[in-house]
Amino acid sequence: MEYSEYFEKHRRREVSLEEVLEARDRRVERQSYLTATHRTPLISFTLNMPGGVKKTSLSSFFFNDRLTRLKMRLRAMGADIEEEIVTSGPAGDEAILAISYLSALSLKVLSVDMEERSVAGRLLDLDVIDEDGKPVKRTAVGAEPRRCLLCDRQASVCGSSRAHSLNDLTGKVTGMLEHAVYGMLVDEVVSMAGKASSFELMVSMKPGLVTYTDSGSHSDMDRFTFVKSQASLLSYYRDAFLAGRDDSDKAIVNLRLEGMEAEQRMFRATDGVNTHRGWIYIAGILSAAAGRISASMLRGDALSNLENEEPLQNRTVDMAALLSEMSASIAHALEESLGSSFFENTRKAMKEHRSVPPAVTENSTSHPHLAGVRNFQVASFPRFESASHPHLAGVRKEAVSGFPSIINVGVPILTRALKRGDEENLAGQRALFALLAAAEDTTLVKRGGSTAIPHIRRYVLEALDLEDEHEAAALICSALALGEEALHAHLKTLSEYFIDRRLSCGGVADLLAGSYFARDLCSLLERIAAHC
Repeated sequence: MEYSEYFEKHRRREVSLEEVLEARDRRVERQSYLTATHRTPLISFTLNMPGGVKKTSLSSFFFNDRLTRLKMRLRAMGADIEEEIVTSGPAGDEAILAISYLSALSLKVLSVDMEERSVAGRLLDLDVIDEDGKPVKRTAVGAEPRRCLLCDRQASVCGSSRAHSLNDLTGKVTGMLEHAVYGMLVDEVVSMAGKASSFELMVSMKPGLVTYTDSGSHSDMDRFTFVKSQASLLSYYRDAFLAGRDDSDKAIVNLRLEGMEAEQRMFRATDGVNTHRGWIYIAGILSAAAGRISASMLRGDALSNLENEEPLQNRTVDMAALLSEMSASIAHALEESLGSSFFENTRKAMKEHRSVPPAVTENSTSHPHLAGVRNFQVASFPRFESASHPHLAGVRKEAVSGFPSIINVGVPILTRALKRGDEENLAGQRALFALLAAAEDTTLVKRGGSTAIPHIRRYVLEALDLEDEHEAAALICSALALGEEALHAHLKTLSEYFIDRRLSCGGVADLLAGSYFARDLCSLLERIAAHC
């Protein structure tokens, strides 16, 4: 089933007035239980959702984020949460927290601040109940009555007089939720992309690559060049995510333009040095894919439908496969966009950039551990078909194929290595070593010639005790099983070989960062799916 069909199956559910009243009665019962049990003030948290639909994917994601923020603020203020009851149903999300070490008045001040701090805060309904079970009014802390969502009058006045149509109210609420939720998601994606790029820089040893300790085979850049470049790209991740969220005809053109502008910012920050061109391409597509998938999921709206189907969060969804599929779709669209006369000069520049130097000379295999493999053919490796773009190579071929090296190799190795307790540097080394065998790195070809990839691939496969023909699972298992000392010895050998010949595997470095980024994006998408 296509991802869009999968998530669009789950529709909104309207609830009756009777259901709303029953939910309110149950909430009062839970409040009474917590008051009697703990004799502490309570915060009772729901959302203001006008109309019959009290819960959507957007509202649920927003509710859980604000609940997390509320608990963080409580703990920062020295409070203890004695007990919390969180429920979720057709009548909406709700949470009741029994709080100690803060007075009811202090809790009311905190609640009013959260309700008024942002536009979307106006959707929060944070009631405070004192230790005797009595509600604390806004007037007790000098706060004015709450205002209407659509005008400047008191909400109670507009509500009792039905001053605004339900369509206007629900449209306003949806817009507020979208603004808040996508703002949250953008912040997370920007943070994830920046962290992934920093992760790649910090992993050491990396053959011929810049790390925090040295510049590898590069005389024109160092770690400080990378940091300047990284800082210049932060807004690009945001723009790429939002371009992906946009499903209009202009989205792909906008994404390409954002990438071109990001590349120019990189060059300006580094005085013309190409530190992250491949990463800009990978990160832009992955960010846009995450934006497109999250928008689709959040438009699904409800957790289950009237036919009582299994809730989405109880189903198994392969987010890595969804991310791969959407990335391939976006990459194909980017390639097709080059056919436009608008990008004529871009096509010419990319064609010139694709030039490949002649093969390496005879002495290029003189390293004792890499000799005798000049005629080795590229190893068979599972990849998506990219027959519609047979001229592509390197990262562009990876992209239209759904980033197989990232999804099938890099992400699984990082995930399993970190889960079992490997430190991040070791996990990154394992992923990098395997990616040298899995990927076609055009940076390596440009510096070392057409036989450079098979040379390096054969060395890695022999180190992992793998045959020329292998499956991704075998590569993953071998990379994870390789002893730490042996891995370091092989990376040292490759580093010496690369530096002696001024080789660099910049494409693999970008895929390593992409693997870390994709892993985090999958976790984010799984969190979103839990509310669909």
